Amino acid sequence: MGRVVEILPHPGGELIWLAMVDIGTDRQLQIVWGGVPVVAKGNLVPVALPGTWLPATKNKPSPYKMRRRRYRGEISEGMLCSCAELGWDASATDRVALLDESAGLQVGESLEDRFVDWRRIVKNAPSPLAAEADPIDLGLDNRPKVPQLTY
Repeated sequence: MGRVVEILPHPGGELIWLAMVDIGTDRQLQIVWGGVPVVAKGNLVPVALPGTWLPATKNKPSPYKMRRRRYRGEISEGMLCSCAELGWDASATDRVALLDESAGLQVGESLEDRFVDWRRIVKNAPSPLAAEADPIDLGLDNRPKVPQLTY
């Protein structure tokens, strides 16, 4: 997970931005992201680094590996993830998940095992299906986990 340090307009497109993200290493990453502009400087966000395997989604029927890519001339060193892209909520819209700082999260922390309590750490997360929903009962126990953040 990372903290957004700066948001810049993408020089080559509309509704695309460049985020400089601190992931707890000695350098910040540039990540290209698009869609609804919900991310702001200071936000904690889930980050998938190159080499991270993400679970299948509605738009991608098989798990896929994150790569370092160029979008309209700008390098993206990962992805700011939505709840759907993390495998936490398949019905979620394709918006970057904003993480709740009051949940005690730390920059650079892995979200690998947070699928169990993701509703507690995501701002404005949907209510659980049951008051004390068990992730195994919800069929979440077999979902791919987000690997440890490493660089």
